[in-house]
Amino acid sequence: MPAIAPSALDSTLLAQRLSELAGEERDVQVEFLLHLEVFDRRRAYVDAGYPSLWAYCLEVLHLREGAAGRRIQAMRVLRRFPSLEGALRDGRLCISTVQLLGQVLTEENLPDLVARAAYRTKAEVDHLVASLQARTAPRAGVRKLPDRASAASAPALPLAAAEPARAEPQESPLAPPSSAAAAGVSPATMPAPSDPSRQRTRAVTRAVSESGWSLRVTIDRACKEDLETLTALLSHEFPDGDLAAVLREAIRCAIEKHGRRKGAVAPQRQRGTDREPRPSAESAAPTSTIPAIVRREVWKRDGGRCAWVAPDGRRCNSRGQLELDHIHPQALGGPSTVENLRVACKSHNLLHAEQTYGREHMDRFRRMGVAGVTPDASGAPPAPQQALWGP
Repeated sequence: MPAIAPSALDSTLLAQRLSELAGEERDVQVEFLLHLEVFDRRRAYVDAGYPSLWAYCLEVLHLREGAAGRRIQAMRVLRRFPSLEGALRDGRLCISTVQLLGQVLTEENLPDLVARAAYRTKAEVDHLVASLQARTAPRAGVRKLPDRASAASAPALPLAAAEPARAEPQESPLAPPSSAAAAGVSPATMPAPSDPSRQRTRAVTRAVSESGWSLRVTIDRACKEDLETLTALLSHEFPDGDLAAVLREAIRCAIEKHGRRKGAVAPQRQRGTDREPRPSAESAAPTSTIPAIVRREVWKRDGGRCAWVAPDGRRCNSRGQLELDHIHPQALGGPSTVENLRVACKSHNLLHAEQTYGREHMDRFRRMGVAGVTPDASGAPPAPQQALWGP
């Protein structure tokens, strides 16, 4: 039976159909969140070759940053409080208001807060949350802004994240989302603020041309790549990609400092020393220490990106929270050679360990690590010890 065109309905039937469609849309949204929760709990996005649920939502489900952020946050609140499903289905709450209420919800106050937030606007629910959990108010005062002539010579303001951690938010499902992701907005696309007092935390890098980016000043492609490289090198120390903290390191100086420590930048030759030998493909006895020259060669070969390849041939290519992964596990006799090493993001390094030793063993190892207990020699295969690119 062909669908009736909306223009063929009178106003009464049209209103009735709109009400039906709104209910169906809410049901579909709830089903989406329930499926997303199981998908996230199984970490199925890793098997598909993606470093985080955020990256999967953007690249496979084709959600935009704001939509992905809101749904991931709402899913996590629904995971904690499954009874919210009914309020989402009948329209008392929506994805945005559930996300806001998640900041203050407990099992004890849930019925009262759902009743107070029912059918309220996002602004009204935000005010309700603020009344229960006070926020830091902006510091009062008067600030003189520089004129145009002096602005050209003023130091650059710190950035918000130029490239999300495809983690994380990330956010990554393995780490708490940044404040921008929690608000359902990608840091890379947030509009520039008009309030000067907030520019230190809300300023952004915005492209002005194919090869230029604006940060109160214009930087070329090489400078932007340096900034992104440093952010990736420090992604373990600053997992939310806070460029305000990254820029404090002084971009070029910090790349040299942290690049040497992580093996991504060759150290300057000392006078009187010979040239470094080329890394050998021949067996190197398994060791917990990977020679810096080998790490640099692996980094260069893999382009400073995760080299994990999914069954369908898709490469991850994440630049966040990179680690070194032994293809033939080190604990099983795998050598620390260029051929047996690859760059892997934290998610795919863990997936490889789970595929080798089993998820149950890795979960047990992580629990013991959190408890501060050293695994004994009980015959179970030890968890692999990979050299991290992070600190």
